[in-house]
Amino acid sequence: MTVKRFTNEEIYAVKNVIKNSPYLSGFSNQYLGGEEIQKFEQEFARFHNCKYGISVNSGTSALLVSEKASGISHKTNVAIPCITFTSTTSQILACGATPNFIDIDPNSYCMDYDFSNKSISHAIPVHLLGHPCKFEMIKKMKEENIFVIEDCAQAMGAKYKGKKIGSIGDCAIFSFQETKHITTLGEGGMIITNNEEFAEKCRKIRNHGEYYQNDDIVGYNFRMTEAQAAFGRVQLKKLPKFLTQFNKNANFIFKHLPNEITPPIIPKFVDHAFLICGCRFNDTKTKFTRDSFISAITKSRKKFLGIETKSDIKGMNFKPGKIISAGNRVVQYDIPLYKKFSPKKKCQNGEQYLSESIFLDIHRWRSKSEIIEELNIIEKTLSLKSK
Repeated sequence: MTVKRFTNEEIYAVKNVIKNSPYLSGFSNQYLGGEEIQKFEQEFARFHNCKYGISVNSGTSALLVSEKASGISHKTNVAIPCITFTSTTSQILACGATPNFIDIDPNSYCMDYDFSNKSISHAIPVHLLGHPCKFEMIKKMKEENIFVIEDCAQAMGAKYKGKKIGSIGDCAIFSFQETKHITTLGEGGMIITNNEEFAEKCRKIRNHGEYYQNDDIVGYNFRMTEAQAAFGRVQLKKLPKFLTQFNKNANFIFKHLPNEITPPIIPKFVDHAFLICGCRFNDTKTKFTRDSFISAITKSRKKFLGIETKSDIKGMNFKPGKIISAGNRVVQYDIPLYKKFSPKKKCQNGEQYLSESIFLDIHRWRSKSEIIEELNIIEKTLSLKSK
């Protein structure tokens, strides 16, 4: 049985905007946006224990806006983890700045900053795959006068020692792209902060520099629509329930994983958001490599299910039951566009993780029957090799 993605609440919220709001963009006559946008920003910021929210049209836009508002520009050195999504790096280049790739912690897979590079003025720690970074690291960054942008795109609702992500750095960014914990009709993003002056800069950059009346800051059109905000408000109210379902799916899988697949290490003081289950494949019995195992699973589906689909969840949740894929395939500095920023000392933990990482898509849309089917295919694939 396929899990229903949305309910009549989201549909009614969008219909209500279309029927009753004279300004669908929300910005036709108000610099701060329409009623739905302003309420969504306030509610989202409050949920994460922050004062100000600035909605935008994507998580990538949220990165660019927050970077420009924080003063990142030509010759700025920005610390980012070597394992992350490409937009974390690309938007630094869009500002004309220099990415400095940092190795990851072998347990959380998040950035493990060592504070040895004194030329760093900005950092973007990424709460990867739903696991929060060490808050002690972020706090020390701020003590060292490093401006911290928390990248929370994959970890909405995660907590570290009881405190929600997004409230520790100078600001934080979130994504509402379709596969994230909540969505605003497929795309969207948010910046949150406790700094009023910074929030005002973000709003101007989002909206054409407020027509360049009193500032020399370059603005763009990164606005969210009223319908998206209305949809997002409904989704936000459901977020605690969604997180419970993510957690339930993850724990069910952990109990049934074969010994060859190691689930993530989650300390007791971490509330994981489980956008994706980042596991490791280490097979000493059947001698599969991570990549050969993923290829074998594709063949097993055809043999046991009569279908042939690749193990690739890049377009998560669109291939029911296909929960497994190879994990991260490249460190950021091996991407051709970013190679010239490759660190002198390679990121050993990041490169080791690459050869073993496996992603399990445990999204709340996954039904238990879909998960069980895929777990059975994993078990049968491993048994074929061992015979």
